Amino acid sequence: MMAAVAAGGEAGEEGEASWKTQLKQLVQSGDVAGLREAHRDGHNLGLVLDDAGNSALSLATSMAHDEMLDYLLDTLGASLGQEEVLSACITALHSLANSRNPHFLSLLSRLMTSRPHLIPYVVVLQAAFKILRPPPKDLLVLFCETALKVSPELCRDVSLNLVLYEETEVYWQLLTRGMSLNDLWPVNCQENPYSRYYTAHNLFDIYFTYGCLFTIHTSSRNKITKMTIQAANGQASPAVLYVIQNFPTDLYDDVFKYLMLAGFTMSPAAIHRMANVEIDKAAELIRWYKDFHCRPHSLKHLCRLCVRSNLQYNVVHAVQQILLPEDLKRYLLITDPNTY
Repeated sequence: MMAAVAAGGEAGEEGEASWKTQLKQLVQSGDVAGLREAHRDGHNLGLVLDDAGNSALSLATSMAHDEMLDYLLDTLGASLGQEEVLSACITALHSLANSRNPHFLSLLSRLMTSRPHLIPYVVVLQAAFKILRPPPKDLLVLFCETALKVSPELCRDVSLNLVLYEETEVYWQLLTRGMSLNDLWPVNCQENPYSRYYTAHNLFDIYFTYGCLFTIHTSSRNKITKMTIQAANGQASPAVLYVIQNFPTDLYDDVFKYLMLAGFTMSPAAIHRMANVEIDKAAELIRWYKDFHCRPHSLKHLCRLCVRSNLQYNVVHAVQQILLPEDLKRYLLITDPNTY
């Protein structure tokens, strides 16, 4: 009796191994009709095919076989596990990185939206920032845009990873391509009766407070803050305040000048507070501020403030759409804080 059971087990294992080989061949050949027939005969389409953990779903993804992928997603249905879908998502990312074919982004989007209750989007996001980092950065830019469309609440995690991985180039490309600050930062950037007052009266206090609390700063963090100021519509965007509060920058970096040139103003208390800091850089910025603030502004700078105040959500993208000489565009975007 025991021998018969053992023999049956061996036969079962051999049968499963044979079916795995056949399943792999069906997927590799793109034989959807054969897969349908096998499913009708009761064969399991959700088996792990090899020691690397590949499944029919991840194999179909790597081959960019749309019909096969759709059939497997529909057929496996609720039997699909989180690990299987995640594996297919990671496969799509690797295939995208290796082939540079944007079609894998649409496959990834299909996988993520097919089982939203199964997919921890943050895991896919973290994997993307590791797999798609090699230059050029266009793939990571496209992924960020896709991820925010699939799940807008990912904005916190996208922005955090942009800072942690020091992806300033990706951040600038997202702004240039028209990504709204409202889509990148979890705040309401729309103009309202209180936003101008709130930002104008609190930003510098927060800037000084948080800048003093943190002693370790990175140039990339400063760059992201500057880019946010460049893209912000003057005093109308709370996104600037959010970035400064959550990602503190070097207190005496050019960030201060960018804030001034973008139209933000300091309260007398903030000026007094800064003047009492016994650091050479603080004294230099106070002298710069007095020179900037005490003399009449140039007509060119006043025109810059006027133009920027009429461009909503993303000044960086809006300026690129205006037919102006490149040097004038750079001036509007405050690319040189020493020119005012």
